[in-house]
Amino acid sequence: MLQRIPDRVDPWRLAEQGETLEGHLKLDSLPRLAPLLANADGEAAFVLTFGRDERRRLVVTLKVAAELYLECQRCLDDMLLKVDSKTRLAPVSGLLEAEQLPADLDPLLLAEGEYLDIAALIEDELMLGIPSSPRHEEQNCNRQAGVEEHGLTEDEPKEENPFAILAGLKTGGNDN
Repeated sequence: MLQRIPDRVDPWRLAEQGETLEGHLKLDSLPRLAPLLANADGEAAFVLTFGRDERRRLVVTLKVAAELYLECQRCLDDMLLKVDSKTRLAPVSGLLEAEQLPADLDPLLLAEGEYLDIAALIEDELMLGIPSSPRHEEQNCNRQAGVEEHGLTEDEPKEENPFAILAGLKTGGNDN
């Protein structure tokens, strides 16, 4: 195992040596992820294992664990999302090669001899773990507090739709 983790590595060389890289990345150092977070303090722990599968294909196993603080889209309060993922990747040079991979391997677009950017790979994995609309669990959400703060309650009658009168103006002759 390497002591100091470089920014970019040669995955083919590391696979031949059977290397494993372990480390931590600060969340605020990830330029695409940090703006999505309510609080970018903290770190992501990772383990990268390089090797070959039974077909002698290069395989990179990535384990990432992090606690991400996001903004709940229901109540707008901060929420904690724990990401703990494990992915097996195989470098491919294009779509045709990616389609031929077995189901247990995800494609990693990387040309032969190209170096692997560790931070970008970990950032991609963390971003894939974030839902498109993050929300607390229904029972843990402060949605009611947010609604009442703005002077609205669920008991108040809803205003009549101003376009409801148009529904009454429709004639029955257009039902062909």
